[in-house]
Amino acid sequence: MTHRILPLIAALAAFAPPAMAEVVPLLPTFATDGGPWVDVPENAAFDTAPLSYDDIEALANLDDDPAVTTAQEQEMIAMLLQVLGASPITN
Repeated sequence: MTHRILPLIAALAAFAPPAMAEVVPLLPTFATDGGPWVDVPENAAFDTAPLSYDDIEALANLDDDPAVTTAQEQEMIAMLLQVLGASPITN
């Protein structure tokens, strides 16, 4: 029986990963660069008021012609009104 087990142990040892193998994280880590964000100056001011319809229309302007509103721009305006016009961002 040992003549069958010894080759099996040798084969497993030959193909086994090393004990000190590098562990690759599944999620990205930002410990080396301080994170995926930008430092904000302490005296920065933010306007937390809801955007007006004109502001949202300007965000959705894809063809740089404010006089013409395409179907794609109308869809984008509707989506931005739902997301940005519903509730302002609060600090």
